[in-house]
Amino acid sequence: MVSIAFICFAVPLVLMLPVLRGRARWLISYLLIGSYLTVCAGMVNGLIRAALGISSLELSLSVAPITEEALKALPVLVYALAVSDRRDDVLPLAFSCGVGFAITENAYLMMSAGAAASVSWALVRGLATSLMHGVCTLAVGFGITYVRRQRKLFYTGIFGLLAAAITYHATFNLLISASGVWCAAGLALPLATYAPAVLSYALRKRAGESGGRRP
Repeated sequence: MVSIAFICFAVPLVLMLPVLRGRARWLISYLLIGSYLTVCAGMVNGLIRAALGISSLELSLSVAPITEEALKALPVLVYALAVSDRRDDVLPLAFSCGVGFAITENAYLMMSAGAAASVSWALVRGLATSLMHGVCTLAVGFGITYVRRQRKLFYTGIFGLLAAAITYHATFNLLISASGVWCAAGLALPLATYAPAVLSYALRKRAGESGGRRP
């Protein structure tokens, strides 16, 4: 079923690619890559679950964060190594990849939920789970732009970035699997992380541009 969700989302965007140019084409391409990685993650998670005989909850807490964050980080790393490691280039693509992953995952879960899906369910998915995927990939992309230029820190840096993203992802899954205040804290975590980070980045970029315009 996740493949059906991917096809419905991907086909119109693929048809749009020929009329796009420059950054817009890259953004849509990485949105598609992230979307396709949902299919890959579903297959890998399914095989691991069958091999280990674990429950869906155990899978979401111990396996899914590892496979999903590793898969999402790979295309971001490839872009930084082969195309450009400029932060202004990498960060939008990293976030686009994470959002693409979340879109197909949400579509699949909506199809599975059927009549149980509602507007409130969609808002929660969009502001919590979807944003969590984007934040994790964005953080990895941000770190890659730094460790890419530090040869001594490259491999340990990449490992550390993945470990941080996996831990964040697993913590989110753990919190939302609870009830009451813990679940609410989990739902608020991605937005509480994303908002100050983006604001800080925007302010620094604006300050840098203002400094560059000074005579």
